[in-house]
Amino acid sequence: MSLNEICELGVIGLTSLGQSLAAHHAIKTRRVCVYDYDDPSFAPQVIKEFRTSIEQDDDINDEDDPALNTTRPSRCMVPSNSIKEFATIISTPRKIIIFGTHEDDKKFDDIWNELRVNLTRGDMVLRWGEEEGTMMTHPSDQNNLQFYTESIVGNLSKLQAEPLGIDLLEMVKLEQDRAAIIRESDIQDTFVVGGPEDAYNQLSLYVSPFALIGHVGSSAACAHYARMVQRAVEFGMAQCLAEGCDLLKKAALYENQDVGRTLTKWQEGGMISSYLVEISSKIYYKRDGITKKGHVIDHIVDSIDLNGSDTWFSLEATKLGVPAPTITAALEARFLSNMKEERVDASSILGAPEGADTPSVMKDQISEDLQGAIYSAWTCVVAEGLSIFVAAAEVGRWEVNLVECLRLWNLPSSFLNSDMLDKMHSALAESQGNMQHVLLLPSISAQLQATHMSWRRIVTLCFASAIPCPCLGASLTYYDSYRSKILPSGLIRAQRDFFGGYGYNRFNEEGWYTSCWVQEHTDGLKRATKKLEKGANDEPKKKKKKKTK
Repeated sequence: MSLNEICELGVIGLTSLGQSLAAHHAIKTRRVCVYDYDDPSFAPQVIKEFRTSIEQDDDINDEDDPALNTTRPSRCMVPSNSIKEFATIISTPRKIIIFGTHEDDKKFDDIWNELRVNLTRGDMVLRWGEEEGTMMTHPSDQNNLQFYTESIVGNLSKLQAEPLGIDLLEMVKLEQDRAAIIRESDIQDTFVVGGPEDAYNQLSLYVSPFALIGHVGSSAACAHYARMVQRAVEFGMAQCLAEGCDLLKKAALYENQDVGRTLTKWQEGGMISSYLVEISSKIYYKRDGITKKGHVIDHIVDSIDLNGSDTWFSLEATKLGVPAPTITAALEARFLSNMKEERVDASSILGAPEGADTPSVMKDQISEDLQGAIYSAWTCVVAEGLSIFVAAAEVGRWEVNLVECLRLWNLPSSFLNSDMLDKMHSALAESQGNMQHVLLLPSISAQLQATHMSWRRIVTLCFASAIPCPCLGASLTYYDSYRSKILPSGLIRAQRDFFGGYGYNRFNEEGWYTSCWVQEHTDGLKRATKKLEKGANDEPKKKKKKKTK
């Protein structure tokens, strides 16, 4: 095969998107080799249709200039009958994109096992993620989330690709607003990509015309991790806003329309202007079309089902030893939401303050303070999520790009899109991705200093009014604990030492200590010392050997 016939890109899997990508680059006169794993005979058919559709635009005569034949768009898509042949047609380092294996790890594994024996050091292989959006219509329809430890690309990369010097990457799709997808038919899917950065930079040329992408980490597992963290942050931020709206109704005695107007006001010029606030304002205005009474929000059952991915974040935080109280509080709020019957019974048994026992606060003050409280709590939610990602990166020896994570999470069609996240992205970008805690970034800490008193007043009002605020309260505790020089943990260590003599270390002193807190401890220490001394002084008696007859 001549150099003119060698292809610069390989595409395996001729799905609709796979065909479109190959055709796009062929039209750009980039030579593309295509192969369909399910049906190798399908590739020639695809190429025939492609050539028929564009040959009328080719005005070069093959006989007049044969050398140009291989650079004509209609001749820039080349079929392959086997993976072995496919690998020989692509120039090195090979750039290969695999389609049609989303939700089919076995198929990808089969393709990889055939492909890898034909690859050489420096080659790069990208697994495309979800190719078609789906609309959730039933509770049984779950987001296709995969635990990063179960990522077949991540595992194959670590065990097989890396030792061979082959770069294996994976794309994971991020959810987008369904209304935006319907409204804007040409909106691109958004993907986080995990894998070696140099390979990503080379492959992005071929991917970017078909998707919004961002490189979030050096391992394929990073893409799954970023998606899982995003989901946890989504539920944390949603819970914070829900608690705030609940406070407006129960403490300020707002009607649904009043809450909707307040949210609209915040959206138009408040510090928590966001996708969440925007859609929540519309939700509170929506009248119920089934009963013709009240608003839809009042007819929705106040319990949320859980799946395995919902508990993942808190388990991961525990495993890594990283505090995430706000996001964990959001999870526990969902646990409590499912205890509907028990909550109904408890509401008539367990008391709450009434009348004069409840604080009297001006409605405008509640609304003003609530913005600052939600903003601060949201900041802590994101900070917790990023802290977990950083800790996991240290364990997994990944290089992660938090700035790119925030950029992709904050795109206009994202659930997390907000002015707050935009400011956090800018602050992190200015710090050049410094891995220090996000709360310590100058602009972030300054904003928290400006809002923390509003935060405290809102949490105090919730507690005094018997209105649950698990995330608003947990986030404030997280903030105060993180900024505390001294925590009461010393007393707990002293208690354990008192109980069982477990010991403790001391400020500015080396070694391990234990105290005789009461006379009995002193007496016990003396007895133990005497016993040790006696044991050391007594020579062991020699056993007499039995005489044998």
